[in-house]
Amino acid sequence: QSQAGTARCLLRVGEVPRGVQLARESGDPSLCRDCAVILEEMKQRQDAALLYEKANLPDRAAAIYIKLKNWAAAGALMNQITSPKLQLEYARAKESDGKFEEAARAYEAAKDMDSVVRLLLERLNQPDRAFQLVRESKSSEGAKMVSRFCQERQDWRTAIEFLILSKAAEEAFELATSHDEMPTFTAALSKGGSPVQYQAVASYYELKGEFGRSGDFWLEAKDYPRALRLYLKCGEKEIDRAIEVVGKARTEQLTHALIDFLMGETDGVPKDPNYIFRLYMALGKYTEAGDTAGIIAR
Repeated sequence: QSQAGTARCLLRVGEVPRGVQLARESGDPSLCRDCAVILEEMKQRQDAALLYEKANLPDRAAAIYIKLKNWAAAGALMNQITSPKLQLEYARAKESDGKFEEAARAYEAAKDMDSVVRLLLERLNQPDRAFQLVRESKSSEGAKMVSRFCQERQDWRTAIEFLILSKAAEEAFELATSHDEMPTFTAALSKGGSPVQYQAVASYYELKGEFGRSGDFWLEAKDYPRALRLYLKCGEKEIDRAIEVVGKARTEQLTHALIDFLMGETDGVPKDPNYIFRLYMALGKYTEAGDTAGIIAR
């Protein structure tokens, strides 16, 4: 107790080295903390930081080291730091100093993944790691950075993927149209596209004369009449998909259109009766399906 009082008094009367020594030798975290506070008030920051370390208060010690630009001392404490704000300050300092690997680690500890991605792309030449981080984090800002990076290198497929991830689907569609990368666009959309987006893709394929693919996307957009029209343009090649459309639509108009096609009313070529059977099954008309099966069997 008397040693603690002596240490405090020595500091207050300006005997800083002796007061600090007594506090450090005491091994008492509370005394070290109290003395560190006194030293900080006296602007004796280096000694204050040392005593905060002795008091098991690494965040407070590191905050002082960062203010003093004592990066070596601050760096030694970083794996004990819990404050993202301090990690961020340290990361920015390391980046300013050109220590990009250390800066990236500190940004990651601070949970600032966009800054990690920026350094990986712009400073560390590790694009693959940046891509993986953005795929995991789903960060819109990170995805924009990756897309810009890829467009500069004419890597259109990866650029389209990350434009979708950054919620810039219109720009992704334009890129896919310009560089004939529509399969990349639709794969990136997956099942998350809107009817308007599926309609745009369907129109793109229709203009290219790829009627089967066009029908697939009219079907995704739930525009069943257009989907059926495109599938029937493909002849027998897309009959299974045409049956799927009619089974989903359940409208007399589309059902009769497909039956007319299967009976040869539209092109004079009757199709395999098995298709009629499958159509009735898709429509849930099991009696008619049974009758058709009987006719086929005979």
